[in-house]
Amino acid sequence: MIEKISCDIHGSKEMSFTCIHIATAIDSRNQVGFFYSEAEEDLPQIAWCGSCEQYLLDNEEEWTETFQSLADFKMLCSDCFEEAKNNETEVHIR
Repeated sequence: MIEKISCDIHGSKEMSFTCIHIATAIDSRNQVGFFYSEAEEDLPQIAWCGSCEQYLLDNEEEWTETFQSLADFKMLCSDCFEEAKNNETEVHIR
């Protein structure tokens, strides 16, 4: 079961994660790209921006501590995650 979090906007929702670049672009409506993996049962959704995707491609797609530090993943509710995804013109599934 995916843990629920309390969102100031949407109330109690399932948690998800996005890189800092997506999380900070939500309010500004800046488009930074949106890459995410298929949802796995009992694991929260996770997404990263085009810049983070390029870092992964340049570094053998390894989720190292350096990558995680660069991405600085932030917790979002599932509705905020969907809003961020819908704000992007390019959404890619990995």
